[in-house]
Amino acid sequence: MNLRLVLPAAICATALLLTSQPGTPERVGPDGKGGFLLPIGWTLRPAGRHVQLDTFPMTVVPSPDHRFLVALNGGRNKPSLSVIDVRSEKEIQRLPVNDLWLGLAFNKVGNRLYAGGGAQSRVYEFSFDNGQLAPTREFPGPSPATASERVFLGDITLSPDESSLFVTSLYQDALLEFTLPSGELKRKIPTGSRPYRVRFTPDAKSLIVSSWGDNRVVLHDPASGAETARLDAGLHPTDFLFDKKGRLFVAAANTNTVAVFRPENGQWTRAETLNVALTPRQPAGMTPSALALSPNHERLYVVCSDANALAVADLSRKDSRLLGWIPTGWYPTAVHTLPNARLAVLSGRGFRSYANARPTAPGERPTWDHVASIQTGALSFIDPPNPAQLRAHSDTVRRNSPYRDQLLDAPPVPSNHFLLSGKIRHVVYIIKENRTYDQVLGDMKEGNGEPSLAMFGEQITPNHHKLAREFALFDNFYVNADVSADGHNWSMAAIAPDFVQKVWPSGYGGRGARHQYRWGQEIGAMPPNGYIWSLAHTAGHKIRSFGYLGVNKPLNQVGPDGIHIQDVLDPILKPNTNFRYRDYGLEYRDIDRAKVFLEDLAEHEKRGEWANFVLIRLGNDHTEGARAGRPTPEAHVADNDWALGMIVEGISKSKFWPQTAIFVLEDDAQNGPDHVDSHRSPAYVISPYSRRPGTVDSTFYNTTSMLRTMEILLQLRPMTVFDASSRPMTSAFIDTPDPRPYSAEKARIDIDQRNPANTAAARLSEPLDFRDADTIDDHLMNHILWLAVKQSPPPAPTRSYFGRD
Repeated sequence: MNLRLVLPAAICATALLLTSQPGTPERVGPDGKGGFLLPIGWTLRPAGRHVQLDTFPMTVVPSPDHRFLVALNGGRNKPSLSVIDVRSEKEIQRLPVNDLWLGLAFNKVGNRLYAGGGAQSRVYEFSFDNGQLAPTREFPGPSPATASERVFLGDITLSPDESSLFVTSLYQDALLEFTLPSGELKRKIPTGSRPYRVRFTPDAKSLIVSSWGDNRVVLHDPASGAETARLDAGLHPTDFLFDKKGRLFVAAANTNTVAVFRPENGQWTRAETLNVALTPRQPAGMTPSALALSPNHERLYVVCSDANALAVADLSRKDSRLLGWIPTGWYPTAVHTLPNARLAVLSGRGFRSYANARPTAPGERPTWDHVASIQTGALSFIDPPNPAQLRAHSDTVRRNSPYRDQLLDAPPVPSNHFLLSGKIRHVVYIIKENRTYDQVLGDMKEGNGEPSLAMFGEQITPNHHKLAREFALFDNFYVNADVSADGHNWSMAAIAPDFVQKVWPSGYGGRGARHQYRWGQEIGAMPPNGYIWSLAHTAGHKIRSFGYLGVNKPLNQVGPDGIHIQDVLDPILKPNTNFRYRDYGLEYRDIDRAKVFLEDLAEHEKRGEWANFVLIRLGNDHTEGARAGRPTPEAHVADNDWALGMIVEGISKSKFWPQTAIFVLEDDAQNGPDHVDSHRSPAYVISPYSRRPGTVDSTFYNTTSMLRTMEILLQLRPMTVFDASSRPMTSAFIDTPDPRPYSAEKARIDIDQRNPANTAAARLSEPLDFRDADTIDDHLMNHILWLAVKQSPPPAPTRSYFGRD
């Protein structure tokens, strides 16, 4: 073990600080072997030659003469269309557009391009001449019929005679038909839930739509719009295509498979299933989401978004077979094959993760930017591999993944390790909101922090600091997510489903989109294998929930009974929820939530029994920025800190403490700067068996490491390939317990302090919607917090990252 000397504030004498990982710990960044270690624990070594694009490119189409490619950038930054010259492999134009999402289609001549307009409810038409796009017309779509209706336009296809344009309307569960050349909206055709892709069948007799929500593809008669067939294609069908034999291939993103159908006697029959997994028993997590055929239709290329790879299948024989994989950039979204068989592959997040801040000279203000703005995507040109090259590519893809099938039989934990002892019977999981490591713990000299970036240091978060000193300081922990939208999915389901990954950038881009991101709120957000609480319930564990997926009553309607929740959106959580514990809402203090939890704990102590899995949402560290008259950011965070201390103290003084482990993390880290990586975040493991005073643990851990550790304690199977392959937090535990209770620190600042009116930060905060953690512009929030807390003008954003000169 490496030893480091520090002066912990909690003890008087100098102590040895132990780092649990021998040698140099793994860190997010270049791995020294030509790869880049991502916060999710996988490595990138992409093949090909690369063209940098903007945020989250998600669609690429060729011009009919094959001289150019057009990519749709649909991320948090203002959407745009990138034109790439195929011969030079360079971007020659980038045209900003008010909103874009998924849909792109050329006419046959190639002088017109049509694009889906997302939340703007319109189709954009562009002229195209010698590689240059120019706006020509906009075709208005329907306006919302009610305040709650959402209109969000996506994929596009032209009728074979180009007299009509068909567009998916995601939240209306419909297709919209626009007449050409007038551009008038002709009709709305009901279709499957959450329509994703729309195309004509090769014989032009049917329109076919993939339905995210129904797990089917739906066929329609184009003339009448009537539904003619539904095909069960697997969970979350996304892209589909037809080969020259008439077979239909459908990628099912919540699985590891591609469904293959063939026409027989006027009916579609399931012919086979292509398994694109890296190993025979791999759990869900490949996320097949886009398809392309080689020019001769002998190869099928399958975009495996979460595996950062293309799967390659041989279609030349009677029975298809998987040949291997090609490594890509981070989260590939689309693939196209050129006439010479070159591959053009979009990667939604490019080739690395970034720090969103870096230290500056004394007296200078640090600079940072929002994680969703700095994570730009790319287009990669990859030459078609010969068999030897494909074998080498496949080896690289396997090497990039930490997953192995044997991890399902036994986690990578010594047989005599405490995690397997069965001594923990109560697992408590506390989820907080949106903080980086440096923002909270950057002032701790013991760890790898940057003091100039600390916004909520020890004076504001004494319990966060004390817990780190009494149990352990994890200074190399990363959240898997970028923002709250995917953060709660990663924190509960060990993956963010493809629906969430593809819609949250538009929601966070401030373009008027209103998305929901969690199952119970949105049918499209269903994860592959449920949530950790559903696994615990299925395994027979008792569960107890505080503040998750609840629907709050208005505060003025809460009666003497103290019931705050009017409904819970999950059928397993509902009967196991304390309805007196208010769900997320910044109008209510976290310390009052903690009091309800402690009352509930006391009742269970009287009965002598307690849940095996306890879920707590504690989210006031989100803050309301500088909104006039509301608690200051410091007050909100201090309230959250005090509540955390109260909960830990209460559990540590209960009869259940000797058999309890508490896990604490932020669902994401989007709301602040960090000098190592924008995903680095505070995390805690608190138990009599994890008390290691003065320890700095620099082992590389992440969200799914914490999930895997809880699963091992509860004897649960992994949910996806990510928790299955994550390093359990073995270093967090010791064999000999230290049962001393924790003593909470009261707030050191006034948690009643309010934001003043008529300040620059207050004016910026006023229009933000704080009703849910997923609804604000966090790029703006970053600047508001700095302005409010540091009392200085917000710094200009910069793109900086770990290791850059």
